[in-house]
Amino acid sequence: MRILLMGATGMVGSGVLRVLQDDPSVTEVVVVGRRSCGAAGGKVRELLVADLAAVESVDAAALAGLDGCIWAVGVSSMGMTEAAYAEVTERLTLRWAARLLQLNPSMAFCYCSAAGADGGTMWARVRRRVEGPLATMGFRHAGCVRPGLISPIPGFAHRVALFALGLRLFGPLFPALIALVPSYATSWVRLGRAMIRVVKGEADRFILESSDINRLGRA
Repeated sequence: MRILLMGATGMVGSGVLRVLQDDPSVTEVVVVGRRSCGAAGGKVRELLVADLAAVESVDAAALAGLDGCIWAVGVSSMGMTEAAYAEVTERLTLRWAARLLQLNPSMAFCYCSAAGADGGTMWARVRRRVEGPLATMGFRHAGCVRPGLISPIPGFAHRVALFALGLRLFGPLFPALIALVPSYATSWVRLGRAMIRVVKGEADRFILESSDINRLGRA
């Protein structure tokens, strides 16, 4: 499989990239982003795009011949208006999804949403406005994962210092958390596996909550 990965420099995306690199069924990973993920080489090919909003200007040949897309782009809604948050979270995602589907009619798509996306907060409303269209756009396989707490990724430096501190302090507890409360916590490895299996058409539902991620992402 040839997989396009968006968001490889973020926490979720960096973990997914490692899982993709270890998956023998994945022959190439095309990483798209504004800056390097630092992992180019081997099966990983980078496509640096200065303005991600201008997807139509990206060379079509570079985006063709793909089997699936894993979308792990995400920003915090803290301090953002709904319009600003929607520009990055909703419009950017759907613009890329439409373009990729146009170039790859048999493509599959897995979107990383978040736990609580069925709630009434601003960010949840925006997330649902992404999830809904992806289900009906015509992808060969499509699904949305909604992870809650995610175990620390070795070597990944989180940009938010307080969050990074919390992961260091509570990281050793994650195996117990996943075993005891799988509906709230998962590992980055299980999340990566689950997203790959969505692209392969192995998911049994469109929305995958944390417990579904743990079930689908088992070794």
